[in-house]
Amino acid sequence: MKIEIKSSFRAFLPDAVARFEYLHPTVQVEVGDDHVILKSGAPYAAVAAEFKYVLYRQKIFAETLQLRQELIRGILV
Repeated sequence: MKIEIKSSFRAFLPDAVARFEYLHPTVQVEVGDDHVILKSGAPYAAVAAEFKYVLYRQKIFAETLQLRQELIRGILV
């Protein structure tokens, strides 16, 4: 199953793949320049949805990290 990855998500792909592989060790992940291929015996919709969710969460985590660090520094100082 091939999932196209939008350019706005590509920077977060390596970390998302690492997390996804940890959470789903039975799914094989192959990364291309603008896509990911997932090989699994599980239903496509479930695996694809879970991968997209992990990728989205990684993007949000990275984009809000500085804000969260500043808030914590403000509370502790």
